[in-house]
Amino acid sequence: MIKSHDRWSKLGEEYLGEHNISWAEKMESFNTQSPGSGPLTLMKAIMNDYWADVAGPTKDWPAEHVDMVMAKLYWCWVAWLEATHPESDDDE
Repeated sequence: MIKSHDRWSKLGEEYLGEHNISWAEKMESFNTQSPGSGPLTLMKAIMNDYWADVAGPTKDWPAEHVDMVMAKLYWCWVAWLEATHPESDDDE
């Protein structure tokens, strides 16, 4: 889904795994009228998993856990940017 990775988007891809990324791609293919809907839907799911669906206040997270969650969210943001602002041949 992402054409050009940086360090954080590549890390996000590793943390998300093939299953989550293919799910975002399916969501994207269902809604062709709204580019970026796949990555945004995945971003919402990540936020639900780590904040909204948590029964109570989250405990202090170690830095590695914060990096993992933020890398996943960053991947979604980069994928959304690429979907909503595609590069033209003139941009290359």
